[in-house]
Amino acid sequence: MRSAADRDGVPKYVQLAQIVREKITRRQYKAGDRIPTEAELGDTYRMSRITVRQAIDRLERDGLLERRQGRGTYVLPQKLKRNIAKVYSFTSDMQRLGLKPSSRVLSLTAEEASAADALSLQLPAANRRVTRLARVRMANDLPVLLETTLVPEYLCPDLLEKDFSNASLYRILAAERRLMPHHAEETYEAIILKRRDAQLLECSSRGAQPAFAIQRLTYLENGLPIELTRSVGRGDRLTLAINMTSEQADIQRRVDFSQ
Repeated sequence: MRSAADRDGVPKYVQLAQIVREKITRRQYKAGDRIPTEAELGDTYRMSRITVRQAIDRLERDGLLERRQGRGTYVLPQKLKRNIAKVYSFTSDMQRLGLKPSSRVLSLTAEEASAADALSLQLPAANRRVTRLARVRMANDLPVLLETTLVPEYLCPDLLEKDFSNASLYRILAAERRLMPHHAEETYEAIILKRRDAQLLECSSRGAQPAFAIQRLTYLENGLPIELTRSVGRGDRLTLAINMTSEQADIQRRVDFSQ
């Protein structure tokens, strides 16, 4: 069976980038290793030097590789990653805290991804369709997060049939499609809630409402993006706690209803 990275319509440089990325993930190429030259990669995978260079450029932008003048291209130490299937599911987090997780679905649609989102999700040029799921995530029926998720349609084409008011997206992906979220890149920003978002999160109308803006890009083990999620979390109810060791971090959400 062909892997998702070999699907028709995926540019060759994206396929090669996926191959090299997987070798790094599986530690066939370790931090500090020099990877094969562009000529060697071209010969091995029967690709032009231009295609190989595009793949290396992509991996360099992603912080996986570094070109060193006159010395070759080297694998960089990997960024911090977490096994989110175990430690960063909203449903699992709330259940661990003894709270009842649920969602209010605002919309569930199929649409064409924007150019920026298509690039982030590495969508093939022939199919840039995504499933867009917007939800208010709740704990004990109180709003905590406003969340919008994009999932490539070609990886999971039947999400429109699901009821996400109580279902976990990660569990559906794993159980029905054997798509296991493996690691993620996430950014955080302190913001003031927009009026509409504050209303959806049932915030007080008095004064500015602090919040977290969170963007997460989730990958399968082979490095293929499976999910792009943008969330807004109430600053008075949500705390992000980070427990770090020398090689990994366990990031958990804590909910406070005392406010």
